[in-house]
Amino acid sequence: MKLELSHIAIACPAIQQLADKLKALALEIEVTHDVPSEKVKAAMLPVNVSEHFRLELLEPTDPNSPISKFLSKRPDGGIHHVSFEVSQIEQWQTLLLNSGFEILPPGIRKGARGKALFIHPKSMGGVLVELEEMTT
Repeated sequence: MKLELSHIAIACPAIQQLADKLKALALEIEVTHDVPSEKVKAAMLPVNVSEHFRLELLEPTDPNSPISKFLSKRPDGGIHHVSFEVSQIEQWQTLLLNSGFEILPPGIRKGARGKALFIHPKSMGGVLVELEEMTT
C-alpha cells in the first residue's frame, strides 16, 4: 500500500484575501468549489512536492524552545508548521518583506537540513510557514 499526501487545509475567514497574499509565493487558486456537507467553500492551490518531502516530528530539548511553548498550549501536540523547499532563500526573504509578510526573527537561520525562514502565522491565515533551502 502507498500513502500519499493529498493536501494541507488552512481555515481562513476570507479565501480571496489569503489567496491574494499567497500569490507572492507563486501559489494561485486552481479551482474553488462549495462543499455543502461541510458548509464551507474550498479553494485548491496546486504545489510542487519536493523530492526531499518528509513528515517531521519535533520534540523539545529545552524548556525555552518554541516547541515547548507550543506544547504548553497543546499538550497532545498538533501541526506546528508547513514547510516549502525553495532556492535562493535570501531573495525569498526580500520578496516576502516587500509584499508585506511578517518574518519571524532573526530571519534566515540554520534549519534542520539547511537554511530556514519562518513566516509569521498572522501573514499566512494562522499557519506558521517555513521556507527551507536545502544544503544537506
